[in-house]
Amino acid sequence: MIFFSVVCYFLTIFGAVNSDCAPGDIKNPRDNCVHVENLPSTWQEAENFCTAHNGHLASVHNAFDMTSLRKVGQQCTNFWIGGQCQKGSNCKWSDGTTFDYTNFRNGNSGTENCILADTKSGTWSTQPCDTKSCIACEIKGAMQNCQDWMKAGFTDSGKYTILVNGVETEVWCDMQTYGGGWVLFQNRLDDTESYWDRKWDEYKNGFGDIDENSNFWLGNEALYQLTNNQKATLRVEMYGDRTPNSKNATDFWFGHYFEFKVGPESQNYPLLNLEMDWAHPIGNASTAWYDLTCSIGSPFSTVDNIHDPVKECVTKFQMG
Repeated sequence: MIFFSVVCYFLTIFGAVNSDCAPGDIKNPRDNCVHVENLPSTWQEAENFCTAHNGHLASVHNAFDMTSLRKVGQQCTNFWIGGQCQKGSNCKWSDGTTFDYTNFRNGNSGTENCILADTKSGTWSTQPCDTKSCIACEIKGAMQNCQDWMKAGFTDSGKYTILVNGVETEVWCDMQTYGGGWVLFQNRLDDTESYWDRKWDEYKNGFGDIDENSNFWLGNEALYQLTNNQKATLRVEMYGDRTPNSKNATDFWFGHYFEFKVGPESQNYPLLNLEMDWAHPIGNASTAWYDLTCSIGSPFSTVDNIHDPVKECVTKFQMG
């Protein structure tokens, strides 16, 4: 029998049109996510916290914006927002948007520089910027894939949390391979982890430890949700044949496939689409007629839920 190490990634090219916010956060009228963190911080520490999460301290452009912040800030008496003022006037928002609305408690900004919002009343006051208070962030949509994290400046490969159909999900992001931003959904390094005899629910929900040095499967439901509303590219890598005395012991093959899409469980998670650039293929894997695109339309099978017309492929030949 021939044994290979198999690694499968997908790269989302365009995010979904309607981004969901992380659990506990809500959208403001500009369709951005707002979040209040109960972490006493100076104004600059608060701004740094928000930028590290792909946002800024919140800007407020109308009473509806302020209402959104108050809804998520109930655990705090007050919180920093993104405004800073110089000499009682000339106020600016840290995200660069126009300072076109004010709600100062006494009608003016006062003599301090940084704007603090009161949760109960929604009114503002200026306070010394080194005052410790909660943090109100405005984030342009939650992280939905590894590309989002990469665009936010996170370039180290590792475990990241993304939002999958409104659920926080831990994934491994490869930030180095072919430009980075890849979600690793299958890592099969050796035969210590059995794959062929896993049950339907195991493949649906995923199994193994999410780590580049572990065998794991992210889960069919996650694959469906992640490829359903986003353009995705599939990358498949195969490392060395471990059969004794093999001539291919150290060989490496890879290929890219485009418009990767998996169907829902109600259709048995079929491979709905997969395309190859036949004129300019990326990779050194075979482009013969029996490549992966031949599986388009095929439903997923497990030992307890077989949809393959030749059942022996799943049972006797352990192909799944």
